[in-house]
Amino acid sequence: MDPSELLEDLHRVEGQIWFDKMREVYNAGRICPWVSTFHPDRLSCEIKGKPLHGSFNWALKVVFSDGTAWLVRFPRGGHISKDIMDEKVTMEVSTLRLLRSQTTIPVPTVRAWGLAADNTLGVGPFIMMDFIEGKSLLDLLLDPDVENPTRHMRQDISLDKVTRIYRQMANFMLQMYHINFDKIGSLPWPETEATGLPRPLTFKAHEMRHTAGVDVFGDRTKGFASADEYIKHLVNENWTLITNQANGIQHRDHARMLYGAWQVIRQVVETGDFINKNYNTSQFKLICDDLGLANLIVRSEEDLTVVGVIDLEWSYVGPAQMAGSAPYWLLQDRPTSMDWDCVDGRRSAAGNRYFRHLRLYLRILEEEEAKVPEYKHELSDMIKWSQETGAMWLHMLVSNAFGGTSTFPFTEFRQHLGGEPQWVRREQEFKGPVMESFAARKELELRGYWEAVRVMKRGWRSSGTRSLLLRSSWIGGLRCFGREGMLSQAKE
Repeated sequence: MDPSELLEDLHRVEGQIWFDKMREVYNAGRICPWVSTFHPDRLSCEIKGKPLHGSFNWALKVVFSDGTAWLVRFPRGGHISKDIMDEKVTMEVSTLRLLRSQTTIPVPTVRAWGLAADNTLGVGPFIMMDFIEGKSLLDLLLDPDVENPTRHMRQDISLDKVTRIYRQMANFMLQMYHINFDKIGSLPWPETEATGLPRPLTFKAHEMRHTAGVDVFGDRTKGFASADEYIKHLVNENWTLITNQANGIQHRDHARMLYGAWQVIRQVVETGDFINKNYNTSQFKLICDDLGLANLIVRSEEDLTVVGVIDLEWSYVGPAQMAGSAPYWLLQDRPTSMDWDCVDGRRSAAGNRYFRHLRLYLRILEEEEAKVPEYKHELSDMIKWSQETGAMWLHMLVSNAFGGTSTFPFTEFRQHLGGEPQWVRREQEFKGPVMESFAARKELELRGYWEAVRVMKRGWRSSGTRSLLLRSSWIGGLRCFGREGMLSQAKE
């Protein structure tokens, strides 16, 4: 999924507005007095070190007069849709409290939290939690010496270290997998125990809406009675994106390729062959969309004991078969990234390495299951089922925005369905006037999109000063310039 340059400009402005407000609050020395109001003894505190930030959050370490340390964290304006910031924070609080109460996973204790309306600083919702001392496993697993750094686990890491990491992760995943829920959806809101929305806030749906401008949620008050219903909904999210994103194609042939590919996927999903009937309508599980090796804090580079599992946003209740699918995170990077892409249908080096590590992880998982008789190899059996049926590839495809037919999961899914000859035969069923009409419309939308980008960039250059760029009227204009506006630009 290519992001919309129009929305990127909008989010850049929104991010600057938010950061300017945060910098004003920070420089005025208002943060520590505000944090102290949440301490049970109202102890004074001071900020230690530089601000920390990732893709979605901005945070500070504060140390109180008794030596205890908290992490104070805010969703970053421009990086998270403003209207879901409260929900994002709330769901993470619910997840952390659930895991602290029902597992031994070392997640931080939440000390305080609040919605945007509760924050007197005016910088949005927040979480205050124990600060976990240690080293980010993400940093330790990256190779600093490669010419083009990626998120791939470094090649020179020893088998002993990988085994140590996987064994701890297997233990965490086993504990999470054995928490059962009776329906798919959002977790209950903390404190109130109010029922969460039946359609959960997922990483994929947010990204499609935030970066591509396509709302794939639908009516969030309407839930799902089964895994079958939910997975069909995820497939339709991707189809909705392809249908409605103005810059969702590169050219007319690309539009034909996307149309054919997703019509085949929709067709095969309708068969029900990728649904585990034993878990279709019950025993739903906690899913953390962004949980992987990068979420782990270890004691040190020498001691890889995990002392913290952090950043559990984008968490919700979903099908057991997705929670128990072959994990995407074994090499730290997502298999849908371009570094994994297959060439001429041949598996990449990353793909071959993934299978080797999957065998290692599965062996370790079975060893950990054997230590707890009540686990009954339930999770390892589900992973094996996802491999045997090909459901693991479908899960990877529908958990992310579609990256094209050369991606590792798509190539493996196509191979599972009989390889290139069978796939071509399936696609032939969808060639014809409807496909051509779709491709022509998408090409027209694409021309309108690039014309809109040209007009918008000309506006940025002519507006002159940063203060003018921040005008709310300009932001409002960007918000309103949707697919219909791009179509009209193309026709003109």
